[in-house]
Amino acid sequence: MIHLDASPDVEFWSYEKTVIEYVSNVKTKKIRKYYPDFLVRYKDGRTELIEVKPKRKLEQAVIKKKMAAALLWCAEHGMTYRIVTEIQLKELGLL
Repeated sequence: MIHLDASPDVEFWSYEKTVIEYVSNVKTKKIRKYYPDFLVRYKDGRTELIEVKPKRKLEQAVIKKKMAAALLWCAEHGMTYRIVTEIQLKELGLL
């Protein structure tokens, strides 16, 4: 959050305010809600959803379902979806 506040490229951001519904169980058609960590609007007009997640969790079935739903939602809304792991956070000097 401090990184987003300090970035001259960021116009605004929000935390866990975007809601994406996804099917969590194909048999029962159970719908759940996914709240990606950040919605970021850049001064150049780009918008992206960012999820911060440990790399070891990216292969979990529930995470894959959320990621697939977010990719589709972002495509429908003209934005990008990005997963940030501890690897990227270290590269940015945030860990």
